[in-house]
Amino acid sequence: METLDSIAKEIVSKMGNLLGIRIHIGMVDRAGNLLFLDREMEPFKQFITSFVSNNFKYLKVGDHSLPISGKNIMFFRISDKVAIVLYSAKGRIGQFLSFKSLMPKYKQKIDVLVEGIEPETIGIELRAEKSGVTPATLEKPVEKAIFSRREKFYKSIYPKLEKKIKESDKFNLIVSIILNYSTGQNTLLNVIEKVDVKENEFYAEFAKILKAKWIKVPNFELYQINCPVCKDLSYRFVPIELFNNSPHEYIRFQQKGFCEHTYYVLIDKKQKIKTNQITEIKKIQNEINFSNLSIEKLIEFFGEDVFFSLFHSIFFKFVVIFLESEKNAEKISEFMKNFFPQTLYGTNIKSLPREEFLKQSKKYSDALVIDLISNIIVNEPYESEDFDFESKLFRNILKEKDEKARILKTYSEFERLILLIDTILNEIEMYKEIKEEELINLMKTKHNVVLDRSEIPVIKELASIYYTVDIRKKIVKTLVGQVSDWFESI
Repeated sequence: METLDSIAKEIVSKMGNLLGIRIHIGMVDRAGNLLFLDREMEPFKQFITSFVSNNFKYLKVGDHSLPISGKNIMFFRISDKVAIVLYSAKGRIGQFLSFKSLMPKYKQKIDVLVEGIEPETIGIELRAEKSGVTPATLEKPVEKAIFSRREKFYKSIYPKLEKKIKESDKFNLIVSIILNYSTGQNTLLNVIEKVDVKENEFYAEFAKILKAKWIKVPNFELYQINCPVCKDLSYRFVPIELFNNSPHEYIRFQQKGFCEHTYYVLIDKKQKIKTNQITEIKKIQNEINFSNLSIEKLIEFFGEDVFFSLFHSIFFKFVVIFLESEKNAEKISEFMKNFFPQTLYGTNIKSLPREEFLKQSKKYSDALVIDLISNIIVNEPYESEDFDFESKLFRNILKEKDEKARILKTYSEFERLILLIDTILNEIEMYKEIKEEELINLMKTKHNVVLDRSEIPVIKELASIYYTVDIRKKIVKTLVGQVSDWFESI
């Protein structure tokens, strides 16, 4: 009599003979419960069960998915009840797709062996019974973790009067209120609320009296920044201690001007300011609920540029540090494990109190460091990167309305590149060095494949991860490829 074990061994044998590599297999029901798992896949158990329980219903029977885990793991929905997971320690991940030809043979056999599972009714109740937790316990509301950047940041800024005001001194109403409330005891938020005018009017007057040294703002520098599009002024407070202690030569942030343009800002330690326009995907928000995260909400809260930096660092396996004491970074990390399983096997996202960073900032020169309160990138472990790929990727996936569908669409975009690498490796094998432009033309003329320049750095990394081939130096930038759309005006 056939069992799940015997079917698993048969699939492993057939796939191994077909591909010439050692294959490992797992079988998971639609609720994420393990039915069978090879011992070699134990380290990925949490990832596998979580992926299937979250995404099973978004795959059609016969569909597959390749999450961005940095591991040779591919999921196949073989029926309405079961998903098959294939894994190999080495080999080309695209070869796993040959399993699709075997799926019809095993679909009915596996369904019969798991006939107790009803596709329409299985769900959270079944998982609750198996774990010994009642459904009532699972329905307990999750405590909200609302984080307001505006409130926290502005409440850390205390304007202080520097000069004694004489009876003969004349000021307009806005300046008079600012001076009156700049006692060193009122926060900037208090002062803005008391003045009660538009922020551009407030900052225009505030900047003048700050420059005239009527007031000072301890521990902060107020920068006046020209919009790269219309040249209108905007303003940004920067914590001096973060700027001075940055291991990098500049700090970086996204700015929303009063003119409604959005742009990227670099300020180096010589006080030189460079800007470049960003085409918004989402309007930036000052609040976020860390207990209910989504891709869209993270982009809205961080802004495109900071979020793309986060995504870029995770993909290229850099440690990510958020300067804060409330452990919200851990909540981001938990979300990213579902969206981007690379965080399980390569990237560490963690919180670090600002005081600890300031004591040993050079220690974190190889990490992406983001100050959560000011939303400033304090340190980049790489030179300013081209974010054209990320911009196109997230514009595309945010067209999906459902969050889970967005995640699967992200996987499919990366899978397209992973499978394309097979062709690229064959084409460039004879070259000692090939320029990006030559590769793009080669793929177009020989394979009718449109390869975007922004995809090439990602392809290089994927080739190293999934094909254990280093082509970083083999494919070189051409002059036209040195400057991206994202940074062209910097």
